[in-house]
Amino acid sequence: MGIALALFPPLVNVVVTGIFAVVILRQYVRRHRSQQLYWSIAMVMAFCATVSYMGMALCGPTSVAGTYLFRLYYMLGGTIMPSWLGLGSVALLGKARLTRVCAGLLMVFSLVAAIFVLDATVDMAQLSHIVGTPGTGTLQPGPWLFMTIVLNTLGVTGVAGVALFSGWKMLRRQASIGNTKTSHILRANICIFIGAILNAAAGSMARFLGVENSFWLIMAFGWIILFVGVLLAGRRSQASVSVAASTNAEVVDSAVATVRDGVVGTGKA
Repeated sequence: MGIALALFPPLVNVVVTGIFAVVILRQYVRRHRSQQLYWSIAMVMAFCATVSYMGMALCGPTSVAGTYLFRLYYMLGGTIMPSWLGLGSVALLGKARLTRVCAGLLMVFSLVAAIFVLDATVDMAQLSHIVGTPGTGTLQPGPWLFMTIVLNTLGVTGVAGVALFSGWKMLRRQASIGNTKTSHILRANICIFIGAILNAAAGSMARFLGVENSFWLIMAFGWIILFVGVLLAGRRSQASVSVAASTNAEVVDSAVATVRDGVVGTGKA
């Protein structure tokens, strides 16, 4: 009963990240936008990391399989994933060259970080009590810690920074035209910002304040709010596409009518 209660918050994270990954992957298949590709990679990592955590808990954290699953969980979820989530946000800026450079550097950093995590020394005493916690302090300090801090910082900066920048631009644009109505894209940026901050706060509270029992619950709230933000952004994009399509159809109909009237008029003359 105890392990079932401890694994309930991670299970919520599995469901949320799994749905998130499927939705973003479907969007990428339809639209082929770079931000959707990078977000898909990040969400698949988050899903696999949480599944690995649950598998580790079920088969025994200190078993051989449990130890490897812990390393996989920490490598994907704790170290690499946040930076790819941030890269997806950077791609939203529309700077293709900047995005490609960042993606190339991130692939190198991710490979180096993965090697460091796989090579790190595991504190088996800490690992035996990991269920229900994020596993802070389970890996002995080493080069992996520096890479984890760097990649997490880059990820949070990318997601939260782009959300704030986009929201600020939207507010300026609305102020310039005297529009006081809150748009879907502004709500989306607010949700994405809050979700990113909650996810970052969950890890920081566990590492620096020792608040570990609430880690998975905070992460679940963070993913849900971030997911709502992405759905709102998608809703805004779809609305824009529909409006553009309607406008284009009206233009085409008008052009056809003009040509038809010209032909008819010529025939009468």
